[in-house]
Amino acid sequence: MPTPSAPAPLVSVIIPAYNAAAFLGETLDSALAQTYPNLEIIVVDDGSTDATPEILESYGDRIRVRRQTNAGQAAARNFGARESHGELLAFLDNDDLWDPEKIARQVALLSRFPDALAVYCDHRAINAQGQPLSSSGALGYQRASGDILKAMLLSCCIITPGLVLLRRRAFDEVGGFNQSQLMRGHDDYDLWLRLATRGSFIYSPDTLVSYRRHNQQATRQKHHEMTMARANLDSLMAIRDDIQASEDRDLKDLFAWILLELYIDSAWALRQMGKLAEARRIAASAVSQRPTSIRAWQALGAALKPRWKKTIP
Repeated sequence: MPTPSAPAPLVSVIIPAYNAAAFLGETLDSALAQTYPNLEIIVVDDGSTDATPEILESYGDRIRVRRQTNAGQAAARNFGARESHGELLAFLDNDDLWDPEKIARQVALLSRFPDALAVYCDHRAINAQGQPLSSSGALGYQRASGDILKAMLLSCCIITPGLVLLRRRAFDEVGGFNQSQLMRGHDDYDLWLRLATRGSFIYSPDTLVSYRRHNQQATRQKHHEMTMARANLDSLMAIRDDIQASEDRDLKDLFAWILLELYIDSAWALRQMGKLAEARRIAASAVSQRPTSIRAWQALGAALKPRWKKTIP
């Protein structure tokens, strides 16, 4: 915690909400139950058509509500950040829950590492009814602390935005969440990746977040799986200049390998979605990057074949 003579920094909690009536009340209650004394909670209603507005109204002036025409989570998070005043930012999804000490512990940790851009904690998984599915995610996902860029290239070690507390200045410097259509459902990984090229993330093994798994969440949808490689490819291209400027040879080699894998995976996924022209372009880029890769040539060969539709007699 800050020293007694130092004021507690304001933490802005931003919650995007689109047709979130099923879980929103529990999420808001967990945010309002934080023991940290200096908090503002901003909910951005992203064009909901269910009972979300009524639920938000029932909380009165304990929260601030902003509304926008439906534009996706990234746009809602960016809108909330613009409307906020905190030195520190926390993004909580409308179906996840925080333990009461979550923000207090993370503010204390961030104050111990003044050069760090962000801190993140661990999570437990719960189901739609709030029952525990796992006590910790530490064994299922790679964890890294300090320079997390290599770990992030291999896999996303921050499974949900609610794990993170970050400095506003860092968020503003990288331009916030990417609001493009392609990045819908993938915008958090894209942000962490860009931030990781700028500075350190401090990991704490404290399990302070309940990450809810249910059939309606974006990461469970087929479209999310089909677009992941293509979105991640764009995310890597956005940091390519930073990687090339690095003197870390291992980092450059890892980046080149991951980039090739994403070119190949993207080409296959695009072909499955019927986007043959883009699949051919991406596969050709894979071959250009690594002409000796059999998998790259296989992806290009598949992309060049037309996809025949079955005719029904």
